[in-house]
Amino acid sequence: MNIRESISFFFFGDSCLACGNSQKIDPWLCHNCKEELIACGEHPIWPGKEDAICLFPMNSLTRSLILAMKYKGMQKIASYLVANSSVGRKGEALQILESWGKNMSFVPVPVHSARKRERGYNQCEQAALELSLHCGGKLQTNVLKRRIYKPSQTSLGSGARSLNVAGAFEAKKIQNLKISPQIVIVDDVYTTGATTASCARALKRAGFENIKTCTLLYELPASAMADMVADKKVGWRTEED
Repeated sequence: MNIRESISFFFFGDSCLACGNSQKIDPWLCHNCKEELIACGEHPIWPGKEDAICLFPMNSLTRSLILAMKYKGMQKIASYLVANSSVGRKGEALQILESWGKNMSFVPVPVHSARKRERGYNQCEQAALELSLHCGGKLQTNVLKRRIYKPSQTSLGSGARSLNVAGAFEAKKIQNLKISPQIVIVDDVYTTGATTASCARALKRAGFENIKTCTLLYELPASAMADMVADKKVGWRTEED
């Protein structure tokens, strides 16, 4: 646990992030909630695309973890989610990732430099690192760059999401990089796929062709607006992600 996470525990208590139970067996979840998390991640979700998988569905349990990860300084939750998915437990998701290729480059969706200075980290980097460790690939943080600061995607519909991230990313030319040309874009939440699709377009312009996507959570687009309203009621900050 890093200093930021230690401070978070000081302020937010030592109870389960999902149910509030104080009898925990690991840093964030009680035994029952951890078992539920593992069950939720037994099978990955295909969000309507053959080249993208999501490790967990968005539900009350996973949503509590993702919000704490993004807004309360608990960046290691990204690794925790991967470790307790069927990637970390050597199940179906790991088999899918391994079938995509060997020595893959795991490229996190970048945050704007101003956002990273404010938050102190990019949670997608943590997820990409954990995935690379389980799959024998390599984390690559120098491939993609976020050019433009954009407002939150949460309150936007599918078409507006695509416009919101249009041109937001740029990638280094493949010939200028000594990395595997097989790319897995890593993001925290997949709703409409607008963000990862924008990243993929930037990578294709740079010469990459074999591009896949893996995200921690999948959220139905219809529920995203309701989540934003609920977040505001309990005081979570919405932002560019």
